[in-house]
Amino acid sequence: MAALSAAVAAGVLTSSVSADEAYYGYNYNWWNDPVPSQNGYIVDRVVTGVDIGVGPLNTPSDIFIEQTTGKIYIVDTNNNRIVITDESFDPSKATELKSFRYGEEFPESQSKVQKTELSQPMGVFVMVYKEQTLIYIADYMNERVIGCYEDGTIFREYTKPSSDLYEANISFRPEKVVVDNALNVYAVIPSITNGMVQFSYEGNFNGYYGANRVETTAEVLQNAFYSLFMNRDQMMKRQRAVAIEIANCDIDAQGFIYTVTSSKNADKDILKKLNPAGENIYLNMGFDDMLFGDVATYYNGQTYASVIDDVDVDENGNVFLLDFFSKRIFQYSNELDLEFIFGGEGNQKGLFTSPTAVENRNGKVYVTDGRKNSITIFKLTEFGAMVQEAVEMFNKGLYQEAKEPFEEILLRDSNYWFAYVGLGNAYYTMGEHETAMKYFYMNSKVGYNRAFKEYRMDMIRQYFNVFMIAVLVLIVLAVVISKAGKIMKKRKEKAAQAAAGGDGDAV
Repeated sequence: MAALSAAVAAGVLTSSVSADEAYYGYNYNWWNDPVPSQNGYIVDRVVTGVDIGVGPLNTPSDIFIEQTTGKIYIVDTNNNRIVITDESFDPSKATELKSFRYGEEFPESQSKVQKTELSQPMGVFVMVYKEQTLIYIADYMNERVIGCYEDGTIFREYTKPSSDLYEANISFRPEKVVVDNALNVYAVIPSITNGMVQFSYEGNFNGYYGANRVETTAEVLQNAFYSLFMNRDQMMKRQRAVAIEIANCDIDAQGFIYTVTSSKNADKDILKKLNPAGENIYLNMGFDDMLFGDVATYYNGQTYASVIDDVDVDENGNVFLLDFFSKRIFQYSNELDLEFIFGGEGNQKGLFTSPTAVENRNGKVYVTDGRKNSITIFKLTEFGAMVQEAVEMFNKGLYQEAKEPFEEILLRDSNYWFAYVGLGNAYYTMGEHETAMKYFYMNSKVGYNRAFKEYRMDMIRQYFNVFMIAVLVLIVLAVVISKAGKIMKKRKEKAAQAAAGGDGDAV
């Protein structure tokens, strides 16, 4: 990381940074080298529990914003409560969920836990369904996921499955939870490597969903080789290779579930977008084994790599990844082009000591810090809004419409490499293939090759008539020369015969 930091620091010396910003903006160029860049986000405000009017927070571990109502739900883990507020953080509107009750829909006799208090909750998910607000809480130490209404009435509990598929010696301590439009519940259990634990709305165990692939290590390859010569008993005794467990999840407006893997040793399935069958859509899009966050660096015998601990997806499909190692947030477009990097480690505003969750709404990004016991709200800069607009048009295929915004982006930040790709596509669709090649050059090999092929065809079409005339002239010249050669040959032959005849008469 030191090598990376040094490279970034050297680059940003020439960049203009507001005195209010505690971090330097940077991005990566086509060769994955860090280059200075304008900030896409700056700090709007920092909020504490006292500001909200609910007293100090104690290790907030998750935050969720219900997009239709704008209500904010904060998991205040060591205060054993869910704090509910709005985007203004008005103390007069703040409430909390701390005590619950069983009702007629789900009486206490049906509960395996039978507890009306939370115990170290870790995650929350909220949805409006048939005009009712449903709140799902990952109640970690109580080993359950609670489904409740806003008044604290429990309508369902999801607990350890009684199934042969769920190993009896594995505890059920959920850290995160999401719910799809069919009210299926997906719980992230840190000790489970088979994927998320899935329940139906009624609480029935549906199995596992979205398991990660097994990392291809030397040990895995060795075990696969030895298994060719083992009998069944030997294979049963041998330790199996297992996938890395899922760390966090989110769901978008279309119902696709996203998962992240936080191990710094992982080189696959760091971010996944899952279809209903639990398959990673990104693999079919050509993003197999793509790395996210900062480029891994090697320093003093150690590897420093990002540890992606949370994921959030906005209404446009932009993906926000929280890197616990560098304490930064990485924003990607819905085509996984890196747009912005912001945040960092430190005590100033905009920096974090222990970031735990990221959430967004209406162009603002909310990040909880479990040590500072605060929530930092970032807002888009003018440059950031311009990039968002241009990339959104680009991803919709409106390349020519995105031309002007991309040109303005390059005037403000010549290092923003994706603008070159955007302009390359704009000029390509306009038929100006030579100009497109200039923008694609060293930024998109695929784009450059595509533009070059069209440029070559342009040249052929442009000079086709001249080329054909030249060919015809050459053909005519060849015919004339050929005929002239034959005539000359015949003349020489006649002259030779005449000369031979004259010699005979003389004799």
